[in-house]
Formats: sequence, structure tokens, C-alpha cells
Amino acid sequence: MSINESQSSINVILLDEDPIFSLGLKEICKDEIYQDINIIATGKLKDIFSLIKNYNCDLVAVALDWEKYPDRVKKFFQDLSLLVKEYPELNILLMVNPRGLIYDLTSLSIVKGYCYKNIEIDELIKIIRICAKGEQYLTQNQSLSSNQNNFNSWLALQCQGGIKEIERQIKEINNHTKTHQLSPADVIYWHGRKRELKLAKWLINRFLSESDRTLLNFQLNFNQISNSNGDDNTNRVEKQDKNKAKTEKSNAIILVNQPENVYDLTLLKIQKNLTNYTKKIQATDILINSKQKELLIIILQEWEELILETEKLQLNREELEKRVETFIKELWQNSTLKFLQRYLPSPTENESKQNLELVNLIINQGEKLATNELIKIPFIQDFLIYEIEKKEITIDNFTYSYGNENSLEIEEIILQNTILNIANFTVEFILNNFADSSILKHNIFQPELKSSRKVAMFRNNLVWKYRREKYWQNPKNIFEDQYEMLRLTYEGIVCCQITHPRYQELNTIKGIPWGVTILIELRDSLAKGVKSLGDSLGKLLVYLLTEVVGKGIGLIGKGILQGIGSRMKN
Repeated sequence: MSINESQSSINVILLDEDPIFSLGLKEICKDEIYQDINIIATGKLKDIFSLIKNYNCDLVAVALDWEKYPDRVKKFFQDLSLLVKEYPELNILLMVNPRGLIYDLTSLSIVKGYCYKNIEIDELIKIIRICAKGEQYLTQNQSLSSNQNNFNSWLALQCQGGIKEIERQIKEINNHTKTHQLSPADVIYWHGRKRELKLAKWLINRFLSESDRTLLNFQLNFNQISNSNGDDNTNRVEKQDKNKAKTEKSNAIILVNQPENVYDLTLLKIQKNLTNYTKKIQATDILINSKQKELLIIILQEWEELILETEKLQLNREELEKRVETFIKELWQNSTLKFLQRYLPSPTENESKQNLELVNLIINQGEKLATNELIKIPFIQDFLIYEIEKKEITIDNFTYSYGNENSLEIEEIILQNTILNIANFTVEFILNNFADSSILKHNIFQPELKSSRKVAMFRNNLVWKYRREKYWQNPKNIFEDQYEMLRLTYEGIVCCQITHPRYQELNTIKGIPWGVTILIELRDSLAKGVKSLGDSLGKLLVYLLTEVVGKGIGLIGKGILQGIGSRMKN
């Protein structure tokens, strides 16, 4: 009996700034034992109102990452105040990073439980099922308390109690000064007392992290939220009933957030479809579809993080140009290491040497790739400077200004071509160094391409493709002043061309590629003359066949027919 036969379906909205976690949970829920968990929509923290408005769910699972997205988490807690008032029947599960301190927010009726994001999947599914019923997951609170038995957590909790008491006393002083006729001396005394309390609060806040202060301020203000008008709640429940039909029309994951920039648009296309429509083999074709998406998302995230880090350095144009090779090298190294560490076995003490060898291997390979291959990715240097300086980029003598709608398409093509090429180099690295790893082949390769023979055939096909590109297609593209770019669409991966002057490269190519350009030029120069000669020879051949040979054959045929007629008469 499947799980769907014994349990009703649980509709879940998943909010997470990390699309890899959402993608992974989606894949896990395809397992037969978890098929009662139906993730009807995914999005980011800012999408919570639009998702709840359009989809009737049993649970909203929210992942919070204070370290990477502090501003977005702050905004979510501001929204949480409104959610308590607007959607009192909502069930929310909060998931945080292992190092995050969890406050008891179960006093909010809509928060049914909280847990760490990295717990075992069976435990997470268990919590989802409990919270989706509207029940609170209290045992998790006890386990969290034991995990938080360290000095920082203890200090934060002590500070929490002290600040609550200070806020209470300040409130009493404000009420006292408003409701009593005070002498000038009393006014000075109570104002001084309030200043002392505020100073004490400021000092205590110095011991708290940014995330702890935000959560504490939210809790202190919650009393105003919990006294919301019951009529508003009734109206909101009626609105939820009206929207119920909208949810039942689809069981697929839906990303409702509208793309705000090229990164969001690229992420959206990655999560749709990655079928290869280029008519050329790509190294990533050997990966399972979900692993292909995961790799591209990792690269996209690394690109964003490296851009932010480089912006903080405040480099000038000359320094940026020198840093391009380092940037692209770190992009490949970080992405490859992150991806491999997910699927290679975790090293034990005895295997730490092997893990170090892996890191060294990636570092050494990154040095070679950056110099010989990665730096040749089209427009990588200009686009990196464009993203950091936020000014303009010139393609084929046309200037695209940063932030302009007309620039979105060219940004999208260059970014997507870059991450797709980085992904291909990562898979090539895996094929060259870990093709015999049974763990990797089982976890990330297509089922029909797992055997040693199929892997070898796939590698050979890649080699022939690269030889053809090196000795024919690339010289041809240089001679024709164009670049072949990989691009993502909602249907899959396609190939497009961008025209741009390449005369500098044309002057530097040597050997066979140079010979190819000479052959192409020779063909072009002779094409018109050969065509004219062919036309003339064709006309001459037609004349000979029709006027000379044809008439001769006609006379011979006429004589044969006359001879046959004479014999028949005789």
C-alpha cells in the first residue's frame, strides 16, 4: 500500500532563499514513502503573501538563514506580525541553520513548530506532518534546548529576560508621567530614570547578535499583534475560502515570484527544463536532470557571491581587469568543490589525506583551466566589469547601459553561457578524474550511462566534438566575426550567435585553424568563378545532348522504325 492510500495529501508552500534545498526536498518527496507531501509552490521569503493569497495550503515551511540573508529575514519577521493578524488559521514551520538560536515563537498561534534545517529527512517529514495538522511540535523544542547548551545561547537568553524587564519598567514610567501631575523635580527624576534604563538596554544589546536583537524586538512588540480585531480574522478566512479553488488546479511546483533581474530569470529557467536542443553533445548531458540543475544553481550562487565580494574591494578598472582570471578560477574551483563534496563520501580521520588531495587537485586544475580555457569564455572580462561597476558594456559597437531593459537580453545570454560553460568544465573534470567512482556514477550519472563502456563512449564523443570545434568551428566563427553562445530557455538549452569584431584573434591564430580560414577564404574567392564555369559547362552539356547527340539518336531511331515497318509490310 502506498503512502497516499493511507494518508491524505499535505499541501506545502516552501519558502527558502536557497533554491538547492527546495530542489532537493522536491526530489525527495517523489519517493513513495513521502508522496503524501505535496509541495504546491516554492518561492522566496518576500513571496509569502502572494503565495498564501493564491494557494490554499496545509503548511508554510520557511527556511531562515541569518548569516547570508539578514535583511530578508528581518523583513520576514515584520511580515510575520501581519500574518498573525491577517491569516490566523495559517500553519507555519520555521527551519533555521544549525548555529542559529531559536526563540520560542509558539506563542504566535500560526507558528506550529521549528527545527534545524539539516536534520534527518525522516525527522523533517515527521515534523511537517505534525505541524500541517495544526499541532505543535513540542518535543523538538526540548531537543533544541539541549543542543543550545553553550555559553552564547545562555547569555542570549539572559539578555532576553533583562531587556523584557527594562521595557516593562519604561512602559510603567511612561504611563506614570502621563497620568499623574508631577512636580518639576519629579519630572527630572523620572526622565533620568528612563535614560538610565535605555542606557542599560543599549549595553545589554551589545552582547546580542543582530539576529537575536531582531527576534527579541519582534517578541517585545508581539503583544500589540495578538490583540488584533476578530472581525479582520473573519474577513481573511472568507478570502481564503474564495481562493481555495485556485490551489486545487495544480500539483506541480510553481515559482510565483516574478524575476526582478537576470539572476532571478536565469534561476527560473534552470528550474524549468534543461533538455539539450543544441544538436551538439554537452558534458552535462551525462548528469541526471536534478543534478544538472543543482550544479548550475551552485555556479549561479557562487557567481553572485563573488560579485558581491569583489564589489566590497572597491577596485579600479585596471585592478578589476587583473582580477578577472582569479575571479573565474575561484568560480570554477568553489563550484566544483561544493558539488563534489555533496556526493563523495565524507572523509574520516584516516581519509583526511584523500580529502586534501581532492582540494589540491581542484586548485591545480583550476590554475590550468583559468589560463587556457576559462578566460576564453566570450565577454567574461567585459561582463564582470559591467556587473561590478554597473556602467555599460559594448557588444558589436552597440553600448548597453546597466539597468536598461534593452540590456536584459544580452546580460542573460552572457551570464547563462558562462555558467553553462563552467558546468561543462566541472563535468569534464569529474569524467577525467572520477569516471571509475561507483558512488558518483550512482548518484549523479544518467542510469543508461553508468556503465564503464557507456562512460568511455561519452568521453570519446566529447573529444571528437572538441576537436571539431578547435580545428573547424572556432576558426570559422573567428573569420565570420561571431560567437556561438549557449542559452537557457523555458524549454531547454539552445545555441545562438552574437556578432562582434574578432580581427585581433584572426591575426593570432596559427597552424590548422589558420589553414581552415585560408580554405574558407579560398572557397569564397573561387565560389563565384566556379559557379559561372559550372553554369557555362551546364549550358554546353545541355546543347550537346539536345542538339547534337539528341538529333543523332533521333535519326538513328527513325531509320530503325522505318526498317521495322518495311519488314512488317513484306
